[in-house]
Amino acid sequence: MDTIICDIAKNRLVKEFNEALQSLGLFVSSIRFDDSVGLSVILELSMAESDSFCA
Repeated sequence: MDTIICDIAKNRLVKEFNEALQSLGLFVSSIRFDDSVGLSVILELSMAESDSFCA
């Protein structure tokens, strides 16, 4: 599914998810589509380092 439409959709989804997840200290580090069974959007999330509570 690598097309210009796919790239535009990925960029838009990353932007929208990042805006929604910002208050939780998370951001999208990877996004991909899987059309093996229907259409799935697979997100990999990361935590902003400034929001990490680990010592």
